[in-house]
Amino acid sequence: MIYFVAFIIVYTLHVLLKLNWYMTAVLGVFACVMIPFHKKRYEGYLKNKKRFFEVSSYLDTLLYAFVKEEKVVLAIWDVSQTLPQGEMKSLVEKALDYMQMTFKEIAVLQEGLRLIEREYPCQRIRDVHQFMTHVEYYGGEIERPVTLLLADKGRWERRIQEAIAQRNKQFVDVVLSVSAALMICGAIVYLPVMDVDISQEWIVQIFSVLVVIINDWIIYKAQKYLMVDWIQIQLTESDDYYVKKMQELREFHEKKEKRLSIFLGGISTVITIVFFLCGNEWFVVLGLLLTLFLFNQHRVGKNLMRKNLVKQIKYAFPNWLLDIVLLLQSENVQVALQKSKEHVPGVLREELRLLINRLEQQPESSEPYHMFLKEFGIPEVHSAMGILYSLSIGNSGNADKQISELVEKNLTLLDDTERELLKSSTSGMYVLFLLPVVVASFKLIVDMVFLMLAFVKVPVV
Repeated sequence: MIYFVAFIIVYTLHVLLKLNWYMTAVLGVFACVMIPFHKKRYEGYLKNKKRFFEVSSYLDTLLYAFVKEEKVVLAIWDVSQTLPQGEMKSLVEKALDYMQMTFKEIAVLQEGLRLIEREYPCQRIRDVHQFMTHVEYYGGEIERPVTLLLADKGRWERRIQEAIAQRNKQFVDVVLSVSAALMICGAIVYLPVMDVDISQEWIVQIFSVLVVIINDWIIYKAQKYLMVDWIQIQLTESDDYYVKKMQELREFHEKKEKRLSIFLGGISTVITIVFFLCGNEWFVVLGLLLTLFLFNQHRVGKNLMRKNLVKQIKYAFPNWLLDIVLLLQSENVQVALQKSKEHVPGVLREELRLLINRLEQQPESSEPYHMFLKEFGIPEVHSAMGILYSLSIGNSGNADKQISELVEKNLTLLDDTERELLKSSTSGMYVLFLLPVVVASFKLIVDMVFLMLAFVKVPVV
């Protein structure tokens, strides 16, 4: 069926662009070659979308089952009975068999759950599994943490569903842009201009085929934005990258960089003066702008680095804070901070180490909490650390309410930040939307050149 649709498209292009049969045959071969690639990306899109909904259903079912059973094995058994037939159900049954048939005492639950995590590498699955095994081994409250996890999962699910719908809409826009561009390219060869027909010129024919090939490549690239593994979509750089950037910011030598700015700005000033003396006014303007930038390059570089880190902190901090809140169900604040080191995001790793060191020296002081990420001036972070300090000294008369408000604010922060990152990650789709118009413009230039040559009766080789 798909090859029949391709045949219809190729024949339509043959008529629209007035292709000769040789070029049409080339286009047909190209279509046959590209069909498996397009099909593979489409199947990848469907598979990743299905995996996302499987994870969403699994998390809902598992959390409600754990509230009911309060045991990991029983909760997994309930999930295995509830999920529909499919890859997720098979994995859950495999994990359940491992837990029931393995008789060693150490980490049997974690190893069983890890069977699911390996096939569905989703951070929220790992968080839920970690919470359940922690409660199983050490005890602690269940209902409130589950409510928090369900709230986080609900926001995450809505964000991804909106992102899928948005990318589908943008992909349709790209296809419509390609279609419109091809129709414009076809219109020029049908213009009734003094019975002049340039469509059979070989260069025009070749450019017509090239336009189709480039537009197909544009659609193929746009498909990549749909073929996203939503359960582990990477919105930012790796943890190690941000560890390095945090270190660079801390080691930023203001005086040294300022001296470099003065040196570079001085060179640019001399060059600008030379341009002025030579009377090159446009170069003088460019030189003045470059000089202004170079004199301030140390400030610009530091501000850009800081801005990128603030964006990442706003993304990482709520996830880390949720981990802290879950640990607080069975631990005090300082122990929870210690245990959170195992899963702390890279951008917070050094700050957490400094916080723990300061608390060892000043366990009763509020200063270590207030110094946490102080130089970035993020209100949500300072508010959260203030509440953690109140909890650490037992000075909170309504700790449950404060924690709930704390988590709600930070989930909102995570929601806003991740929506922005998801939107930024599709910026390339807009470029692909505009690209067919650019390609069509080049094709029209070629056609107009041949029309002009036909009018002046210049022979074309």
